[in-house]
Amino acid sequence: MELENVAELLKIIGHPIRLKILHLLKQNGELCVCELLPLLEVSQPNLSQHLSILRLSGLVENNKVGNTIRYRLSNNELLREILEIIEKHANLEVGLNDK
Repeated sequence: MELENVAELLKIIGHPIRLKILHLLKQNGELCVCELLPLLEVSQPNLSQHLSILRLSGLVENNKVGNTIRYRLSNNELLREILEIIEKHANLEVGLNDK
């Protein structure tokens, strides 16, 4: 992977809300906006904007099930390795069982 691509990846995941979204998706597999909203305590438009950035960058994929869109991490090995390092060294106290 080119250094510029790594820098862009780090820039995208560098926002705290996007980092929490990625952490939650890594921990839980697939989640919909309705499951993410209470965990992140942000507005629905704000969450949708962050999910759009993650999806357009190829870090997150979505799957429509009925009227619900479910989000999951893409198959990006570098992203998963970076998330492992961050989770090891940072306190990411957010999750379905943390509330």
